[in-house]
Amino acid sequence: MWLSCLAAILLALTFNSEIQATQQKIPPPAGEISGKDRGIDPLKNYWGDLDGFFDRQAQASLDLLDEILVKYPPGSPERSERKLALLMIDTILHDPKAPERSAVQEFFRQRIQKATAKLEETNLEAGAMIWKLYNHSFVVRTRSITLGFDLVRAHSAGKERFVIEDEVMKRIVNQCDILFVSHVHPDHADSFVARAFLDQGKTVVAPDGVWAAEQFYSKIMHLDRDPNRIHEVSVKKGQAILKVVLYPGHQGQNILNNVALISTPEGLSFAQTGDQSNPEDFKWIDEVGRHHRVDILMPNCWTTDIARVIRGFKPAVVITGHENELGHTVDHREPFWLSYDRLQKSTAPALLMAWGEAYHYKPAPR
Repeated sequence: MWLSCLAAILLALTFNSEIQATQQKIPPPAGEISGKDRGIDPLKNYWGDLDGFFDRQAQASLDLLDEILVKYPPGSPERSERKLALLMIDTILHDPKAPERSAVQEFFRQRIQKATAKLEETNLEAGAMIWKLYNHSFVVRTRSITLGFDLVRAHSAGKERFVIEDEVMKRIVNQCDILFVSHVHPDHADSFVARAFLDQGKTVVAPDGVWAAEQFYSKIMHLDRDPNRIHEVSVKKGQAILKVVLYPGHQGQNILNNVALISTPEGLSFAQTGDQSNPEDFKWIDEVGRHHRVDILMPNCWTTDIARVIRGFKPAVVITGHENELGHTVDHREPFWLSYDRLQKSTAPALLMAWGEAYHYKPAPR
C-alpha cells in the first residue's frame, strides 16, 4: 500500500518537473529518487539482506519526504502533497523496527538539529512560532517569551542512536524561559532536561510526585491544579510575568496530568494537554473556552473525544501531538492518518506536524 502511495508522489513530482522543464527548455531530471548524493552503488542488490533492504528503502523515501515537507510547510488549507508525505511517514514509522533503522534515526536527528538552529536564529515581532519536536514536545516563542512543553530527548523510543543528543537538548534549553511538564511518563518527562533548566535558574512546573526521588525535586514548582485559579509566574529573572491556569487533568483514572494554559505578556495563550484521557474531566474541559481565550491548543491526538476537547477550549488553531511515538507498540504509535480521521468534526483549523517542523501563528486582529 505504501509503495503505491510513494509511486503516486513520485509520479506527481515527476509530472510537475516535466512541465517546468518544458517551459524552461531544460530536460527534466531522470532517475532521481532523492536530492541527496549518498554515493549509492547502482549495482548493489539486497538478496538475503532484509534489514539492509528496508533501511535503504526507508532512506530513499525519507529523503524525498523531507524535501516535500520543506516545500509544503504546515498551513491551512493543507496541500495534498503534504498530506501524502505525512501518510507516507506513517508507513515507515509503523515498521516494528523503525527506531533501530539508521535511516529513521538520521531523519529524526537531522530534523531536530535543523529545528534547533532555526530556534536559535528566530526573533519575532508579532504572533508566535510553534516548533514540534518529538512526541508531545513543543517550543512556543512570542516576542517576549519562549515556553517549553514536555521536552524530552526521546529515550522512550528505546534506541540510543535515535535520541536527541545531550548537547542539542542543552541548546534547546538555552532558548527557553520555562518548562511545563504534564505528567510522569518518560515520553513527556525527562530528568536531564528538568535539571538543565534548573541549573540555569529557570522554572520547571510539574505535578506532585514527578521526579520525587531526585535531589532537585524541591526546586520543582508545584502549582495548585485549580480551573478557577490564575497563577502569576515570574520568568526571565522577573522581567516577565506569565498567567498560568493548571487544570486538574488525568491520564486514565489515577495518573495526575497537568493541562496547562499559559497567557504571555502579549496576551497570547497556549494550552497543552499532556496525555489527557479521562471522561470525568469534561466537567471542566467543556468550560475552558467560556472563561479564557485560547490561541493554540496542543492536544494529545488520542485524547478522549478530541472533537469535544476542541469545542471546550475553543482555540483559534489546533496543533496535535503524540503522533508516532516510537516507544509505543505499533498499534499505539498513533499515525497521522488516524489523527485526520479523529479531526473530521473539529470546530477549529487543525495542523498536523512532523518532527522538527514549525508554524508561525499570526492572530486575527482583536
